[in-house]
Parts: sequence; structure tokens; C-alpha cells
Amino acid sequence: MLNWNEYVKKGTIKKSISNLGLIKSLIESAENRIKIISQIKLNEESCAVIFTNFYESLREICEAITILKGYKIYSHEALALFLKKILKEEAIFYKFNKFRIMRNNLHYSGKRINFQEGKKAISEIKKIITKLKSKYKL
Repeated sequence: MLNWNEYVKKGTIKKSISNLGLIKSLIESAENRIKIISQIKLNEESCAVIFTNFYESLREICEAITILKGYKIYSHEALALFLKKILKEEAIFYKFNKFRIMRNNLHYSGKRINFQEGKKAISEIKKIITKLKSKYKL
């Protein structure tokens, strides 16, 4: 993972103006995904699908916050760093980064998610989303 200034130099992190329409759209997308995916029974077969969709919802909530704070971020790694460096959400940074790696392993390496690990991650993601939405009034 690069540091904040390296991401800025590469153009992965840019200053931006707050776009309320985009913020609203990201939040609606995350909420719709959560509503739909919550209707699926969590089991060994569905765990990876449910996990990746909850991760994507968390990413959208985080992206909405970046825009709210005047940034546009073009990578999941840089988004994790935003949580740590700008929002000072160190515990969320570590969890988000763990979930990002789990998702990448699943999508790019074909590594399966252990059911118990996936179930725990989904529960943690739900709590983080609730906390972020409340704290940043989304």
C-alpha cells in the first residue's frame, strides 16, 4: 500500500467538490444492495456472494463520505487509507483492509471464504456501515 502523498501524486486521490447527487446515489445503491442481499439465506453456498455484496455496500458508503469530505478516490487501497488518515478511523481502516484482501483473494485468486470467517465479516461490515452512516449523517 502506498502512502497518502504517493496516491495523490499518481492521481488516485484527487481533491473534488462535494456532489450531493452522487452521494445520494451511492447511499441508495448501497442500501438497495443490502436490502436485496439480506433476503438470501446465509449458508456455505451463499456466503461468498453475500460477503462481496456487503463489502461493495461498505465501499459505496465510504466513497460517499470521501465525496462529502471533498475527495475523489480511485482505488480500494486508497479508500482504506482515507479511513485512517483523513477520518482517523483506525479500527475501521484495519477491518476494511482485511475485507478488501478477502474480496480480492476471492475474485482474483479463487480463494474460497471460510463460512465462519465470512459470517463474522458480514456481521462486522453491517456494524461499520451503521456506524459510518450515523457518524457522517448519511
